[in-house]
Amino acid sequence: SGKETKIALDKEDLESTVNKIAQGLDDLQSEQSLLDGALKRLEELKPTCIDTSMSYADRVAKREEEVAALKKALCILDTNSVEAECSP
Repeated sequence: SGKETKIALDKEDLESTVNKIAQGLDDLQSEQSLLDGALKRLEELKPTCIDTSMSYADRVAKREEEVAALKKALCILDTNSVEAECSP
């Protein structure tokens, strides 16, 4: 009777452990899928972030052109003459 109780408890512990392992493996697989997706996205973004094939001076000039275009657009939209830069 004591041995039978111990065997029953051991079987319950074993079953619980097996279930925890199965759940852990499911979680691992899910997390690994998320990681794989993030790494794939990172690889897709690397060329955009790293290889610009433009010199520093070219990037600065382009950025200045973009800022000038944005200022012009702001002045076009500023019908109430709120912006000091847009005042005649």
